[in-house]
Amino acid sequence: MLRCFSLVILCSILLSSMVSARDIEQQEILFKENPQKLYTKLMRATEFPLQFSNNVEFEQAANELSYPPNELHRDLELLARLNLEAKLTSPTKYQDAELLITQLDTIASTTLEQAVVIMLKARIKGRQNQEYNQVIVEYNDALNMVNTDVSLESTLFKSTLHEQLSMLHSLLLQPTPAFSHLNRYRDIAYQLHNNYFISDAETQLGRYYNLNGDQAKSLQHYSEAFRLANSLDYPGIKAHTQLNLARTYRDLEQWDDALKYAHNAAEILQAIGQDVYLAETLTVIAMIYAGQDQWNKSIDYYLNVQQVNERMGNEIAIGLTYNNLGEAYFKLNNIQAALNVMQRANDIFRARKVEHYLVHNELLFAQINTSEGMWNEAIDHASKAIELAKKKHLNDVQTEALGYLSTAYRKTNNPNAALATVDAIIELINTSQEKSEQTNDFSELTEQKLKFELGLLQNKLQQQTAKNKYNQFIILVLILGFSIAIIVLIFIYRKFQQRNTLYLNAQRLNTIDPITQAQGYRAFIQRISTLKHTESKTLALVNINKLNNIDIQLGLTESVVLMQHFNSQFCKHLDTEVFIIRSGLIACYFDKQYDAENILHAVIECLKQLQETQFTIPNFASLSAVQHASIGHINLPLLGNPDASISAELQFETLQFALAAAMEITEQPAYVSLRPLNFAPAAVFMRPLYLNLTQALNRGIIRAESNRNTQDINWPKN
Repeated sequence: MLRCFSLVILCSILLSSMVSARDIEQQEILFKENPQKLYTKLMRATEFPLQFSNNVEFEQAANELSYPPNELHRDLELLARLNLEAKLTSPTKYQDAELLITQLDTIASTTLEQAVVIMLKARIKGRQNQEYNQVIVEYNDALNMVNTDVSLESTLFKSTLHEQLSMLHSLLLQPTPAFSHLNRYRDIAYQLHNNYFISDAETQLGRYYNLNGDQAKSLQHYSEAFRLANSLDYPGIKAHTQLNLARTYRDLEQWDDALKYAHNAAEILQAIGQDVYLAETLTVIAMIYAGQDQWNKSIDYYLNVQQVNERMGNEIAIGLTYNNLGEAYFKLNNIQAALNVMQRANDIFRARKVEHYLVHNELLFAQINTSEGMWNEAIDHASKAIELAKKKHLNDVQTEALGYLSTAYRKTNNPNAALATVDAIIELINTSQEKSEQTNDFSELTEQKLKFELGLLQNKLQQQTAKNKYNQFIILVLILGFSIAIIVLIFIYRKFQQRNTLYLNAQRLNTIDPITQAQGYRAFIQRISTLKHTESKTLALVNINKLNNIDIQLGLTESVVLMQHFNSQFCKHLDTEVFIIRSGLIACYFDKQYDAENILHAVIECLKQLQETQFTIPNFASLSAVQHASIGHINLPLLGNPDASISAELQFETLQFALAAAMEITEQPAYVSLRPLNFAPAAVFMRPLYLNLTQALNRGIIRAESNRNTQDINWPKN
């Protein structure tokens, strides 16, 4: 009875901890999915603002609200983070954030709580003053403080820091540290086994590759994010994945797909009231039309974007849209309108000190002035663009701006200045060519890694100091535990030996065909599961029509001898491993790539030799007179991307698909070989496989080859 009671207590504790962990993760999901809803809920629950200036007053306030102090502390931290979100609508959010940060600073006692306060203080600097470099330093300080803490709260906090750091480095045009933090963000998402976080991390990586021009990897990550998002009941992440798919298809100039995903995302974002991302989506639609030189439609959407930005009061976004409008008006030769909106963008960027946007605005200004023969203005804006580009190490921008400057100097009869500008262009090009591929931010990344390692060592030192106090007790416990463990291990070892013997016997029986006692389906799956994704191999699935019922026609004894003889001949002809799937259906593994034509010839040759063999029952010669053989064939790896993997089961099902098509060909013998193109996404080889393969064939992503007319192939119905 006492044992049952203890078990109930233990289960209750475990269940409550699981519920608490799920609640914490759910809050983080709601933070990303619908911050406005979470904000309203927390404002009501905490009855913000609360009056306290120390821990005693804080605990009194928590008791009055019937709130556990640790949960109230966590909710106030979350409320402070929400007030610093751009997509949150609240007229007093920055004032509320400052009050919360001050209060949390007075009651922070644990390392995690202190790290959160450091992060919040840095975040408000970034929001109000755009002090991004200082924000990065303080974020790294907070990260170092909790680097060794493995609790769920700390893990989620580290996830937030890595996500924010990747965004900040991207904003400062530092791709290497941005990518490093993105990978850590993705690792934590997989560690948590939460599909929402994984989908979000895959989306962020897809966006990174998109910005760096690697559309294949971008599409791979976006496809995985979209697949996971579709299995979730959260409209926000579904909209975000479709928005990013729209960006990728836009960059690939697949306009119809880009518009489809962008409009789907816009509908969802408008319905759930996420104006920040709605503005981004409308901007993407405008850029899709701009990519097709439909500038009037592009301007219509930019004006809609501007209305959304003005409603939110997002000045930087307003400036970016003015910049986009300037380009569109310029393309329509409406120069005055272009100059007006460009000047508004310039005023905003200079006031907010966002030089990474200002440099591109000045460059566009110089381009417009040059095209219109406004030489003095062109000199002014080109010079400003060059100055900013030097600070940001943007060699391409410098080169383009120097070109406009050279033209302006020549048109104003200043040949010496024009020649000096040309010399500067040549020097810049030569310098760029001589530079190694190592990025400018490598030293920054190295510095950050050293800081992380230093913080880790400091934390380990503190932990070791604390553990030394308990060393004697631990040694006694270990001696006792070791003695018990030896006894238990001896008992377990004996049991393990018995079970291992049974397991090995079961494994052997599991991999062989029960009729022929040869290697079967499971052995084939195990064989190809061990392959590396970069190795060149060949798989084939051979169906010999007249052997399908040979076990019934000849009897078990004679048919086994016949099949063993055929397998032996086939192995000698092509140096292959043969696996019996069922009677007359044979799977083949080749350690190197073989053409389907060679395999077909080997099958026919083996059938001829089989007819000439004398068996106890001579009836087989008449049964197998017709060489009716069909082959499904693929070469490995199926995908050129080494990061993408396809399960052995799906590879076998792909062979079945090819074989099914080959068996439908009237003129026999026949084979069908499938070959995906290099840019084929991993989503092609996902379930439902037959449907995805049929669509891929129709779109030309997969090529089919056969010794018969491929146009007459009757593909399996999906």
